Amino acid sequence: MNLKIIPTPEFVKQVKKLAKNYKKIALDLEELRDSLYKNPTFGTKLRYNCYKIRLANSSIPTGKSGGFRVIIYFIDAKNTIRLLSIYSKTEIDNISNKEIEDILHKNGLK
Repeated sequence: MNLKIIPTPEFVKQVKKLAKNYKKIALDLEELRDSLYKNPTFGTKLRYNCYKIRLANSSIPTGKSGGFRVIIYFIDAKNTIRLLSIYSKTEIDNISNKEIEDILHKNGLK
């Protein structure tokens, strides 16, 4: 499958902010990329063709439960995945459907 993974500007900003506290985030994102190439729709299905993925944070030994959450938007027809949001479960409990919808609108995806 010829899959493209494209981060939104918000995702890039969030990664930079998280990288200040979690030095191994780049390794975690490589693991995410590899997993998405194997199965682009893994994770918990949300609205709007979005998925929430639990990603272990290798900077702290808490496993996936205390790791990162990544929200992706899968565009099947173009084989494109947009990385919408990433947050640490220890800092933010959850992201609302309204926030996801706002991100999609802001990036011209809905």
